[in-house]
Amino acid sequence: MDVTETVQIIALDENWRLLGRIDGRTGWTGIVRALLSLDSAWLVIEQQRPGEPIPQPRLEDIRLSRAIASRLRPMEMKLADHVILGGQRLFSFRQAGLL
Repeated sequence: MDVTETVQIIALDENWRLLGRIDGRTGWTGIVRALLSLDSAWLVIEQQRPGEPIPQPRLEDIRLSRAIASRLRPMEMKLADHVILGGQRLFSFRQAGLL
C-alpha cells in the first residue's frame, strides 16, 4: 500500500468559515492565486501522514509554518493553524503554542 504524505491549504474567510481547499502540489504561485481568488483572510496548512500513528511536528514543518506566515503578511492574510493528521490523531500548532 502506498502511504504518502499530502498537504492541503484550507482557505478561510475572516470568520474562519471554509472557502475552499487547495492542493499543496499546486506550488506557491498557484496557492496564492487560489487564495486571492477566494478572497481568503486566513488559511490552515493541513498535512496528512497516514504512516504516523502519533503525529509530531518536524523541524521542517515549523520552518514551513514560519515561512508561510511571513509571506502572507504583505497580502493581509494570516495563518490560522498548521495541523498534522496521523492515524486517528491530530497535532495543532496553534494548540501547542507554536503559532
